[in-house]
Amino acid sequence: MKTKLNKFNFSVLVISIFLLVFYTLPLSAQEEAVKEKNWNFIAAPYLLFPNMSGEITVKGLPADASASTEDIFNNLDLGGMLYFEANNGKWAIILDGYYVDLGAEGVTPLLSRKATINLKQLAVTVAGMYRLNSWAEVGIGGRINSISSALTIAPGEYVLPGSELSMDETWFDPLIVARFMTRFNESKWRLGIHAGFGGFGIGSTYAYQINPFAGYQFSKLFEVAVAYRWDAMKYEKGSGTDLFVYDVLLQGPSLGIVFHF
Repeated sequence: MKTKLNKFNFSVLVISIFLLVFYTLPLSAQEEAVKEKNWNFIAAPYLLFPNMSGEITVKGLPADASASTEDIFNNLDLGGMLYFEANNGKWAIILDGYYVDLGAEGVTPLLSRKATINLKQLAVTVAGMYRLNSWAEVGIGGRINSISSALTIAPGEYVLPGSELSMDETWFDPLIVARFMTRFNESKWRLGIHAGFGGFGIGSTYAYQINPFAGYQFSKLFEVAVAYRWDAMKYEKGSGTDLFVYDVLLQGPSLGIVFHF
């Protein structure tokens, strides 16, 4: 069943968020002046242990794209994930990217024919954020998604032949982002949540990422961080035999090594 968006209510929500942001910025500027700080940098390669649920349609033929963490790692040919941040205490520039090359097995909704999905995905998010106070930041950004998908459907038991289909798609999603974080125990521990919502029908119908995290900084240079990530999007293009749909939720824990410099 396709989700119907209430465009009016959604537009009101987006406009309200922007008004809140732009109203808050002047108020923050009237507060006690903050001395300029040097730019600090964070680099964090991380490993995600995801499971996948949803559906991918290639050339008009849908297939279940669900896979467990074990299935994903068994079929993972290549993967890489990196988070980078530059901040000066008031402003932050964030880059978060990952690449995966994997396969998943499922069945078609009609006739339950066996199907194999080969998926290569590159997602790169860039965002700028402004600090409202000691624990809250808001900003805007965007994500480029590039997906190469191939669908192989096994022959039917009697008459139906097998099929091999492939499609490549690249699109851009605008994002509204926010981060809430606190530090304690003399700043060795940090606890927070990072979230981004976007798509708005410009690229994806919707896209969101929710990422609660915790980290412990052993030294000025080195930190270990754990998190849980929900990363979902629904993108649709074309119709009939040219229909491509990517409606997938990736979720799972992650472990990262964070370098501060």
